[in-house]
Amino acid sequence: MIKKGFLLVCAILLVACQPVQTNTAEPTATQTAQESSTPIVTSTSTALPPTVTPRPTETPEIFSVCCPLEDETFDSLPLILSKPLDIPPFGQDVGHHGVDYAYFSRGERESIQGVEVYAILSGSVVLTLENNYPYGYAVLVETQLAKFPQALQDALMTTYQPVPDDPGYRLYCPEVTPPQITGDYSVYHLYAHFENQPAFETGDPVNCGALFGTVGNTGYSSNPHLHLETRVGPSGAAFRTMAHYQNTATNEQMANYCLWRMSGFYQLFDPEILFSSSP
Repeated sequence: MIKKGFLLVCAILLVACQPVQTNTAEPTATQTAQESSTPIVTSTSTALPPTVTPRPTETPEIFSVCCPLEDETFDSLPLILSKPLDIPPFGQDVGHHGVDYAYFSRGERESIQGVEVYAILSGSVVLTLENNYPYGYAVLVETQLAKFPQALQDALMTTYQPVPDDPGYRLYCPEVTPPQITGDYSVYHLYAHFENQPAFETGDPVNCGALFGTVGNTGYSSNPHLHLETRVGPSGAAFRTMAHYQNTATNEQMANYCLWRMSGFYQLFDPEILFSSSP
């Protein structure tokens, strides 16, 4: 019995100690072809970035100043200046509110009558006047001060004086309503004494050099000339009409005249400042 158990243990040990057989046979031609035809996939991403639509580049607005009269230049304007600017005190309608350009004979022209008048700046129309005193046929344009070069803005605002609470009007002025103050300022340019009423309406855009009409002798004028006023004042001026010195002038016309000319909100400056800034 013991002998049989001993022989059984030896048999088990012999089986356990047999080497493990591994398949070392060379792959067949069929296997090689199949393996070589299988593509190798990698994890490298080839996705393209999302398409970005470029924004159009904004073209900066170029500031420019134009000569106001046909056949003239900035250099020749002083030669035909018939009446210079004479700034009056607030509340008074004395002095001379602007500059006048006139001549009786120049080159082939016998008079400045009929000479074309152009916008000196781009902007928008505030008011077009009928033939009333003192401006006659006229047009008023606003140009935002923010559109000016910074050095020119500083030069214009340096001389802007505090607006008086009571300007002490020395002319009959109905109740004058101050303009709305937003903190923004504009340059206003008024052209007066046209032959005919300019064909513009309130809000119309105006480009530098736009034709307004021709030099005339309307309103309070003794001879044909261009009267040009330039002022700095609060942006957004709204004048529906303006007149004075006539029995037919309404309270609204006279109040607007006093606000524009004497209140101190719209302060005069010499347009030569603009003309000398042009290259």
